[in-house]
Amino acid sequence: MVKLKDREMNLREKILAADDIESETITVPTWGVDILIKGMSAGERVLLMQNAYDAKTEQVNMSKVYPDVVVSCAHDPETGEPIFARSDKEAILGKSSGAIELIANAGLRLSGMGSE
Repeated sequence: MVKLKDREMNLREKILAADDIESETITVPTWGVDILIKGMSAGERVLLMQNAYDAKTEQVNMSKVYPDVVVSCAHDPETGEPIFARSDKEAILGKSSGAIELIANAGLRLSGMGSE
Protein backbone atom coordinates (compact mmCIF):
# COMPACT_ATOMS: atom_id res chain seq x y z
CA MET A 1 0.00 0.00 0.00
CA VAL A 2 1.26 3.51 -0.85
CA LYS A 3 2.02 5.75 2.12
CA LEU A 4 1.09 9.42 2.15
CA LYS A 5 2.65 11.33 5.04
CA ASP A 6 2.74 8.32 7.34
CA ARG A 7 -0.71 7.03 6.47
CA GLU A 8 -2.03 4.71 3.84
CA MET A 9 -3.78 6.23 0.86
CA ASN A 10 -7.41 5.32 0.44
CA LEU A 11 -8.73 4.19 -2.92
CA ARG A 12 -9.89 7.68 -3.96
CA GLU A 13 -6.48 9.18 -3.15
CA LYS A 14 -4.71 6.40 -5.07
CA ILE A 15 -6.83 7.02 -8.16
CA LEU A 16 -6.47 10.80 -8.06
CA ALA A 17 -2.70 10.54 -7.48
CA ALA A 18 -2.14 8.06 -10.32
CA ASP A 19 -0.03 9.24 -13.26
CA ASP A 20 -2.42 7.74 -15.80
CA ILE A 21 -2.04 9.85 -18.94
CA GLU A 22 -0.17 7.75 -21.49
CA SER A 23 2.54 9.34 -23.61
CA GLU A 24 5.12 8.46 -26.22
CA THR A 25 7.62 10.27 -28.40
CA ILE A 26 7.14 10.00 -32.14
CA THR A 27 9.26 11.14 -35.06
CA VAL A 28 7.59 13.28 -37.71
CA PRO A 29 9.81 12.62 -40.76
CA THR A 30 8.17 15.38 -42.84
CA TRP A 31 9.37 17.99 -40.36
CA GLY A 32 12.49 16.20 -39.09
CA VAL A 33 11.39 16.55 -35.46
CA ASP A 34 10.47 14.40 -32.47
CA ILE A 35 7.24 15.26 -30.68
CA LEU A 36 6.02 14.04 -27.30
CA ILE A 37 2.43 12.90 -27.69
CA LYS A 38 0.33 12.83 -24.53
CA GLY A 39 -3.12 11.32 -24.36
CA MET A 40 -5.99 13.64 -23.53
CA SER A 41 -7.49 13.97 -20.09
CA ALA A 42 -11.17 13.08 -19.74
CA GLY A 43 -12.05 16.79 -19.82
CA GLU A 44 -10.06 17.40 -23.01
CA ARG A 45 -11.69 14.39 -24.65
CA VAL A 46 -15.20 15.58 -23.76
CA LEU A 47 -14.42 19.07 -25.10
CA LEU A 48 -13.03 17.56 -28.32
CA MET A 49 -16.15 15.47 -28.82
CA GLN A 50 -18.47 18.41 -28.12
CA ASN A 51 -16.59 20.70 -30.51
CA ALA A 52 -16.32 18.12 -33.29
CA TYR A 53 -19.96 17.03 -33.45
CA ASP A 54 -22.05 18.85 -36.06
CA ALA A 55 -25.67 18.71 -34.93
CA LYS A 56 -26.95 19.73 -38.38
CA THR A 57 -25.31 16.85 -40.22
CA GLU A 58 -25.23 14.55 -37.17
CA GLN A 59 -21.64 13.71 -38.03
CA VAL A 60 -18.17 14.38 -36.70
CA ASN A 61 -16.45 17.31 -38.41
CA MET A 62 -12.91 16.03 -39.04
CA SER A 63 -11.65 19.55 -39.82
CA LYS A 64 -12.21 20.25 -36.13
CA VAL A 65 -10.96 16.92 -34.77
CA TYR A 66 -7.40 16.87 -36.12
CA PRO A 67 -6.39 20.39 -35.09
CA ASP A 68 -7.96 19.95 -31.64
CA VAL A 69 -6.13 16.64 -31.12
CA VAL A 70 -2.82 18.14 -32.28
CA VAL A 71 -3.22 21.15 -29.97
CA SER A 72 -4.16 18.93 -27.01
CA CYS A 73 -1.63 16.14 -27.53
CA ALA A 74 1.55 17.58 -29.12
CA HIS A 75 4.20 18.55 -26.56
CA ASP A 76 7.86 19.52 -26.61
CA PRO A 77 9.79 16.36 -25.64
CA GLU A 78 12.39 18.40 -23.75
CA THR A 79 10.07 20.55 -21.64
CA GLY A 80 6.74 18.71 -21.74
CA GLU A 81 5.05 22.00 -22.63
CA PRO A 82 2.34 22.13 -25.33
CA ILE A 83 3.73 23.07 -28.74
CA PHE A 84 0.60 24.69 -30.15
CA ALA A 85 -2.09 27.02 -28.84
CA ARG A 86 -5.80 27.00 -29.70
CA SER A 87 -5.10 30.01 -31.93
CA ASP A 88 -2.88 27.77 -34.11
CA LYS A 89 -5.73 25.50 -35.27
CA GLU A 90 -6.16 27.17 -38.67
CA ALA A 91 -2.41 27.11 -39.31
CA ILE A 92 -2.32 23.41 -38.39
CA LEU A 93 -4.87 22.71 -41.13
CA GLY A 94 -2.42 24.27 -43.61
CA LYS A 95 0.38 21.84 -42.73
CA SER A 96 1.17 18.46 -44.32
CA SER A 97 -1.80 16.14 -44.01
CA GLY A 98 0.53 13.18 -43.47
CA ALA A 99 2.34 14.88 -40.59
CA ILE A 100 -0.87 16.04 -38.95
CA GLU A 101 -2.49 12.62 -39.37
CA LEU A 102 0.55 10.95 -37.77
CA ILE A 103 0.28 13.21 -34.70
CA ALA A 104 -3.51 13.03 -34.52
CA ASN A 105 -3.62 9.24 -34.83
CA ALA A 106 -1.06 8.85 -32.03
CA GLY A 107 -2.98 11.32 -29.84
CA LEU A 108 -6.29 9.56 -30.48
CA ARG A 109 -4.80 6.13 -29.79
CA LEU A 110 -3.22 7.28 -26.51
CA SER A 111 -6.56 8.83 -25.57
CA GLY A 112 -8.42 5.58 -26.09
CA MET A 113 -10.02 6.78 -29.32
CA GLY A 114 -8.42 4.51 -31.90
CA SER A 115 -9.75 3.85 -35.38
CA GLU A 116 -12.37 1.46 -34.03
